[in-house]
Amino acid sequence: MDHGYGCWAICFTYGTWFGVRGLVAAGRTYVNSLAIRKACEFLLSKELLPSGGWGESYLSSQDKVYTNLEGNRAHAVNTSWAMLALIDAGQGQRDPACLHRAAKILMNFQSEDGEFPQQDIIGATNHNLMLTYAQFRNIFPIWALGEYYRRVLLVA
Repeated sequence: MDHGYGCWAICFTYGTWFGVRGLVAAGRTYVNSLAIRKACEFLLSKELLPSGGWGESYLSSQDKVYTNLEGNRAHAVNTSWAMLALIDAGQGQRDPACLHRAAKILMNFQSEDGEFPQQDIIGATNHNLMLTYAQFRNIFPIWALGEYYRRVLLVA
């Protein structure tokens, strides 16, 4: 049902992460869930090759179609959400190459003081109200790199 609120933060990447996370919490896996397999296929199709990473524009919410950032640039928060979804879906055990590329992107974004850059707007609600969540730029990349280290690198 479309209640007019749309998603509140990068519609497709964010929503895919939450969908995968919920399905995994309910006991679903890549093997037994078509939805998780489709989510992985979707995310992998949006990876910005060859550099890796993801960069979804706020226009995705407004136009209701996945839209890359202008210039097909990676965004630290979008890359983090995609990584978290793929890690939850077991991509690290199937083919971790995209996760290695994404982790490298995040590490290259991080400055000497540990901060990540404030990039393009990533929050949108009601399809046309753009929001900036200043701490998303630090919270999600650190979370994604931690999960990458714990669930991909340490088990390899």
